[in-house]
Amino acid sequence: MKRMQGYDTLYLPGMDHAGIATQAKVEAKLNEQGITRYDLGREKFLEQAWDWKEEYASFIRAQWAKLGLGLDYSRERFTLDEGLSKAVKKVFVDLYNKGIIYRGERIINWDPKHVQLYLILK
Repeated sequence: MKRMQGYDTLYLPGMDHAGIATQAKVEAKLNEQGITRYDLGREKFLEQAWDWKEEYASFIRAQWAKLGLGLDYSRERFTLDEGLSKAVKKVFVDLYNKGIIYRGERIINWDPKHVQLYLILK
């Protein structure tokens, strides 16, 4: 909207290795091979995420183009990119140290068939 009003805007494109959709696709591919992400371990699973990104990145970019998004592809990021990955880890550590996020046992209303989280409104 702002770009159409003449503002100089930046819309950074990016792909998330740990997004629910990406993780579900990688896990489905592994399931076809009869293995789980737990069988692989973290490092091998991340390698699979990189492989998935390499295989589908051009398809995702084509979808963005069809949407008419004015993206600066020269600055595209992937959450496993070295600098970005360090920045994300730092933010999570800072949030944890401030007590804003925490690890605990909670009920999660997860639907594995539809690969989504159900929010329960009170």
